[in-house]
Amino acid sequence: MHGYSFVGYSQLRRNMYNFLILAVMLVILVSLGSGLFFLVRDRGKSQRTVIAMSVRVAFSILLLALLAWGFAFKYMP
Repeated sequence: MHGYSFVGYSQLRRNMYNFLILAVMLVILVSLGSGLFFLVRDRGKSQRTVIAMSVRVAFSILLLALLAWGFAFKYMP
């Protein structure tokens, strides 16, 4: 066997799920910061702000889907 008991494996999966949620939240914050940076620096002359905000929206939708999945399968308290 792999050395994991059922309880330990379940806890490992829960920790990995929590790490994934935190990583997605970090990507959202970085995208928000880069959008602000490009907004101030480019002054509306390029599409980089729009791209950064599109990435933020996409990852926000992913975060909502992950949270819904976590609640549905009892990964969340």
